[in-house]
Formats: sequence, structure tokens, C-alpha cells
Amino acid sequence: MARQTSDREIVANSASAPAPRESRAWLWSLGLGVAILALIGLIPLTGDQSALSLWTFIAMYCVLAQGWNFIGGFAGRAAFGNVVFFGIGAYTVALLLNRNLPYWLGLVLAPLLAGIFAFLVGLPVLRLRGHYFAIATLGVAAAVGEVIQSKNVGAPSGEISLSPPALTYQVANVLFFYSFLALSLVTLLGTTWLTRTRFGYALVAIRENEQAAEALGIATYWYKVGAFVLSALPIAVAGGLFAYWQLSFDPVGEGGAFDASISVAMVLMTFLGGAGTILGPILGAIIIEYLAQYTSITYPTIHALLFGALIVLVTIFLPQGLVRLVQELLRAPVGVKQSYPMRVRQGVRRVTRFILSNGI
Repeated sequence: MARQTSDREIVANSASAPAPRESRAWLWSLGLGVAILALIGLIPLTGDQSALSLWTFIAMYCVLAQGWNFIGGFAGRAAFGNVVFFGIGAYTVALLLNRNLPYWLGLVLAPLLAGIFAFLVGLPVLRLRGHYFAIATLGVAAAVGEVIQSKNVGAPSGEISLSPPALTYQVANVLFFYSFLALSLVTLLGTTWLTRTRFGYALVAIRENEQAAEALGIATYWYKVGAFVLSALPIAVAGGLFAYWQLSFDPVGEGGAFDASISVAMVLMTFLGGAGTILGPILGAIIIEYLAQYTSITYPTIHALLFGALIVLVTIFLPQGLVRLVQELLRAPVGVKQSYPMRVRQGVRRVTRFILSNGI
């Protein structure tokens, strides 16, 4: 009897005991994310317009990476065409502004149209797997951009020119900066919410083992479609903000609304920070976009080469991303921590062998 009473006490104590540290990781990630965005929000106080422009781009890419994280990080689908949602958002806002319709209406319609497009395209495309899905999404984005260019949407060759807002240049830049930052905060909160819901758990199960998820009764196909639609929403709103901020852009040129390099940047940023994590896309966007802007100004002739080399290095040395690397180091015992330098040396050897074997 005493034994039974003791067991009941143990169960009661364990039920009232605090949750493990890992269960509160989402709270730490959310707090750090909010703190980082708050620090970025101090940039306009410096009065430096070039720094404001740089960090506006960084805030925009924080949104894009976070949006891609829904389908690429949580669901594990290699979507390389998410720039199509960015372009849809940009052209929706631009065409409405050119018809003297209110800007807020464009920001409302942009995610709505992008979400409908993601749903309709996702129905057939998400039945594909692996590299077939990646190629299909990339092809859809390229096709939509070419159609807009060939149909002369907005102007010849699809070029868009907008009248600037009735604000001073400095005030307008600050407003767009804080708009991107607020959108990034909303997306951060949405990501945190996703990690705590059944929907988010189902996406992670699909990412880890889709066949096992199906065996457990998860409707994997519809969950992937839902993640694709969710991914489109913040990216489309960012595209709408981009349109009125830049005032002039084209569909498929460098820096255009459907430029494939934007999709590549989303993927790289998310993987560098940590795909499927709350904080990872923000960290990856800050690092990659800052380096991209710096190298494009300092080393313009080899900017593309440096960007490509960064992709290779991230793939070899940080396949799980910075956030997961830090989490593993914090949880690992001392002996395991000491093995990480060995992994780095192994990665260096692999790169060296590749260079020597290919005569680079």
C-alpha cells in the first residue's frame, strides 16, 4: 500500500513539474526574434539613408525567407518558384495604383490573389515529389513572368512605373521600412503559432517521413497545399510593399518582380539560419542580404561568384542551419561538443578533394 501511495505521489509530482527546457524553446526563439526586430527598428534614428535602404531590403527578405519556411522548412518541399507570389503581389498593387484605386485595396487583394493562385497551382504541382516539384515550381514562376512581359502588362515589356506617394522621400522610406518590419513581426508570430498547432506538427511529420505520416492518418496532400497557400500570403504582401517602394520595376530582369534569384535567396537564407525553425529565417536573411549588398558594392565583378561559393559552403558546413547547430551545442555533452571541429575539418577535406579532382 505504501508502495502504491508513493507511486501516486511520484505521478502527481511529475504532472505538476515544469516542462523540459526544450518545450520552452519556442518562447526563447520568439523573444529573440522580437528583440532582433526591435533593434533593427532603431535604424531610422541614425539618419543614414543608405543604411535605411539596406535594412529595408533586409527586413523585406526576412519576410520572404519566413514565408518560404512554411513550405520549405516545415513541410520540407523544395519550392524554387515562390517568387511568383512576390510578383503577383507587386503587379496587383501596381495595376490598381495605375487605375487610381487605393493602395490599401491592393495590399488586401495581393495575398488573396496569391493565395488562390497557390491553391490552384498547388493542386497538381504538389502531387510531384523531389526535384520534379522543385523544377515545376521554378517553371511556373518563370512562365508567369514571361506571360506578363509578352502581354505588355502595365507597359511595353511589362515594365511598371508608378507615381511616388504624396510624402517626402525620407518620410516615405521610413514608412516602408517600418511596414516591412511590421510584416516580418506578424510573420514571426504566425510561425510561432504554427509550431504550437496540430497543423504545424502534421507538416513536420510530413517533412520527416511522408509515408509514415500517411499511415498515421494525416491527409498529407491537403496539408502540403495548405502550407503552400500559407507561404504565399506574406510574400505577396511584401511584393505589394516593394512595388510602391521601388516605383519602377519589370517582370523578369535583374531585380525584377519575378527574378529567379529572389527565390534562390529565400532558400539560402532559410537554410543558413535553420529551415523549420522560428528564428532561423530572420538570422539567415540578415546575414545573407547584408553580405550580398556589401559584396555587390565592394566586389562587383565577383559578386555572383562569392554568392555561389556561399551556397556551397552553407550546404557543406551548415546543412542544419545556425539555429540547430547552436541548439545541438547547448544540449550536447562535452565529448560531443569536441567532435564539431572534427566535422569542420572533414568538410574542409571534402572541399579540397573536390577542387583538386576537378583541377580548379
